[in-house]
Amino acid sequence: MINSCIVSKGSILVWVAVGVTAIAAVIAGVRLARNSAPTGHADAWNTKAIESTLAGIRVKEIDPAHAAVVFFYDLDNRTDTDYRLASGPNVVIMSRLQPSGSLSSDQQVNLDANAFVPAKNRTRIGIEISRAFAWPSARDASAERQIRQLVADQVAGLEGFVLFDQTTRYEIDLAAASPEFQVEPAATSGTN
Repeated sequence: MINSCIVSKGSILVWVAVGVTAIAAVIAGVRLARNSAPTGHADAWNTKAIESTLAGIRVKEIDPAHAAVVFFYDLDNRTDTDYRLASGPNVVIMSRLQPSGSLSSDQQVNLDANAFVPAKNRTRIGIEISRAFAWPSARDASAERQIRQLVADQVAGLEGFVLFDQTTRYEIDLAAASPEFQVEPAATSGTN
């Protein structure tokens, strides 16, 4: 005797739909767990895409009580893609301190203007630090010493700056001094 089971087409479709739904739920759960699980590391910063060279340092008057020390850098785009650098929340500039090399955001460091760095080309940018400074009323040797001292004070204990572009994941190291731009110590008043 053979038992036969009569199954309607409707009940087969219901069971197939339940099975497909269960499989889809398992796949979705696995994907969600994989995407939300910590990977242990973020994408690495690209330190080779854009390289820099210190081109000069300038002091400019903001108003009679404030000055800006501007560090000029030539950025060398070593990639095959044009690079746009713009101030905003995705660009962070931090100071690198001597001798530890620690990063610091104690002082406000700003990009002085947006920049376009074409592929395989160089572009000059400025990094600006503003601070209180009583501008000398006369342009003489004493004023020159005060301005030189302002720059010397600004670079004291500073190895350089690091610019992080979070959109491209570029890290651009910007040295604060080079042998060509060493600030001479102020002359003492008792010597000739």
